[in-house]
Amino acid sequence: MSDAVLSRETNRRQLQQIIAGLSDGVILLEVDQSIIWANEAALRMHGVDSLEQLGGNAEAYRARFALRYRNNHPLEPEQYPMARVAAGEVFSDVVVEVARVDDEEQRSRVHRVRSMVLADSRGEAESLVLIIADATEWASAEQRFEKTFNANPAPAVICRLSDLRFIKVNQGFLEMT
Repeated sequence: MSDAVLSRETNRRQLQQIIAGLSDGVILLEVDQSIIWANEAALRMHGVDSLEQLGGNAEAYRARFALRYRNNHPLEPEQYPMARVAAGEVFSDVVVEVARVDDEEQRSRVHRVRSMVLADSRGEAESLVLIIADATEWASAEQRFEKTFNANPAPAVICRLSDLRFIKVNQGFLEMT
């Protein structure tokens, strides 16, 4: 094994040790979209116990997990975060609902995903990273607020303070005005 490969593998092991205990989920991918590592948080957020249950690559992942945007539109294969980062796209705050295809009993989770492309010394993409925050509780609270706000018969309005622009109004407000 060459010194460069040994150094890279040592750095990768150290990085994995650092991120293993983070509360955010981290999935490492090769440029060919093969999944090479995930921390416990990423596994837990997907409702699985092992890396193999995520799938060996992006295609197997898509076969196991159905992703939808918050407006209930399913993601096309090229819209999945793994495909986007593999195409070199760096993004943040992509919010998706994730459901296991093989387990309808398990409730779907909401993930807020961002990506990183790690380059080697020549500037070539070497590793791809997805960082996942579990946004399930946030999405649930948002949904409860929406239901309550819209069900309130009293006129209600939400305005932006900086310019007093209406952000949201309910049916009672519309009927009053």
